[in-house]
Amino acid sequence: MKTVTSKYILVFIAVFSILTYFTLMNAPNQKFSTIESEFLDFYFQANPVTATWIGIHDYDSRLPDYSRESITKQLQSLDAFEKKCADLDNQQLEKFRDIDLRILKHAILEEQFNHERLKSYTWNPLSYIGTLGFSYESLTGYDFAPASERLVNLIGRLQATPKFLKQAQTNLDSMPRPHLDTGIKQVQGIIGFVEGGFPEVASSGTDDQKALLIAGIADAKSALKEFKQFLENRFENGPYKSYRLGKELFDEKLTFTLNEGISAAEVLARAEAELKFVQGEMVTVAEPLYKKWFGETPDLMSHDAQLGMVRKVFDRISNDRAERDEVVENAEATIEELNTFIQNSDILTLDPTKPLELRETPEYQRGVSIASLQAPGPLENSLPTYYNVSPIPVDWDDEKAESFLREYNKISVKILSIHEALPGHYVQLYYANRHPSIIRSVFGSGVMVEGWAHYTEDMMIDEGFGGGDPQYKLVERKWKLRGIANAIMDHKIHAGEMTEEEAMNLMVHETFQEVAEASAKWRRAQLSSGQLSTYFVGFSLMWDLRRDVEEMRGNDFTLKSFHEELLSHGSIPIRYLREAMLSN
Repeated sequence: MKTVTSKYILVFIAVFSILTYFTLMNAPNQKFSTIESEFLDFYFQANPVTATWIGIHDYDSRLPDYSRESITKQLQSLDAFEKKCADLDNQQLEKFRDIDLRILKHAILEEQFNHERLKSYTWNPLSYIGTLGFSYESLTGYDFAPASERLVNLIGRLQATPKFLKQAQTNLDSMPRPHLDTGIKQVQGIIGFVEGGFPEVASSGTDDQKALLIAGIADAKSALKEFKQFLENRFENGPYKSYRLGKELFDEKLTFTLNEGISAAEVLARAEAELKFVQGEMVTVAEPLYKKWFGETPDLMSHDAQLGMVRKVFDRISNDRAERDEVVENAEATIEELNTFIQNSDILTLDPTKPLELRETPEYQRGVSIASLQAPGPLENSLPTYYNVSPIPVDWDDEKAESFLREYNKISVKILSIHEALPGHYVQLYYANRHPSIIRSVFGSGVMVEGWAHYTEDMMIDEGFGGGDPQYKLVERKWKLRGIANAIMDHKIHAGEMTEEEAMNLMVHETFQEVAEASAKWRRAQLSSGQLSTYFVGFSLMWDLRRDVEEMRGNDFTLKSFHEELLSHGSIPIRYLREAMLSN
């Protein structure tokens, strides 16, 4: 009896020891989960429009509070969360949770930088305009809840609009002229949106709600017109701020934007070296086409002569283009072709349950890029993804429109659709949304997102899209040059003194872009900083990763499994993808 009792005691001790061990081992994970939950609650309250997109609908009737008091409180909260995360240092978390912790710590530091150093809320009107426009569209353009419920929240946001724009006017001091010019046009786009009356939800309301909607629209419209006048006055009279960040601030911002352990100087040096290499590749691809089409051997004795030969070949390719009123339809026609090729070539598994809708870019979003992918948040499983394509503005003359159409010729639009849709952003984002970590969705890596999309352009041509036609390879290399030029301009504009003339020479002469496209990119480079570097950095690091995984796995490597494993980790920095994929 005594022996049996002793055995039970020993078993109890063993079980208790095991449970204690796992409890202690799991304690850091539980502590991090608590911090994560508290931070996300704070973040979504401070950023209610982002919360709506993610699929958190507790704050759908609100707009952000940009009062000085609120900004001070947010900084205090960020400092507190930074300390809480620091307490988890050197504690053993599960592997994927350790990556989440590093992403969260970086996000907190970046938010502190944005509030304390960058302070774009004091000089960038576009941040207010974009937030406001999407606050309305997120409730009217997505059927995540009954229309009557979304109407109530829309009324709340319309009612909050005058206060929001008053805060904007209070905060905005000296502003760059390009931001003012673009902001005036975007505000007019929102006014037109509001004047439409929101038919998607308006009819669902009671008589009282319809009356509140009408009043809310009137108040919002009045506030928007006042804000537009404020911007117009500043555009005419100042005070103005340089659109250039300056070297110190740009270097800091780029470090946060990239989060890849690579400095601004390294990015610039690598981009300038890659520019020459890719130009050489293009000369090799273009020379046989030149001989075939022009019946002569080209002069390749100088750098300018080589570029001139490639330009003549591009001019010939650009003749196959859509008409002025067919830009959106031309993009739409490529989607089915890409879908079929991806499935037949075993690139990766597509999800037929995720709808993709191509549409004209909403007016308040125009003026920054020709196309974009607007996906629902990670908690919105049944909502459509929008492939936004901007039509040619009605005020463009025929010469400018033709330049644009030559840039986005029929082959180029296919490369664009690879990047934005299949298998680029559209596919990457719905794979990312399967990952259970909300941290990875809210604070996704722009380098990984743009790097994947840019990588797929190259990969698809390598896998045979275009049937081996060298025109496709040449156009794809041109898109790669665009990414390289983006990074060079990003640095030299914001950390240097690159002029419009120098930027146009880089884009038009060195990277074969049409004048209309280059002019739009010059404006985009003035309006943004850091983001234009993500394409080249992401593309380069993505290919570095693929080559290393191929080398490690040897004969066991398959492209499909590589792509699906890579995408399964969510939108995390590529350096963390390396950890996850090269340690297996």
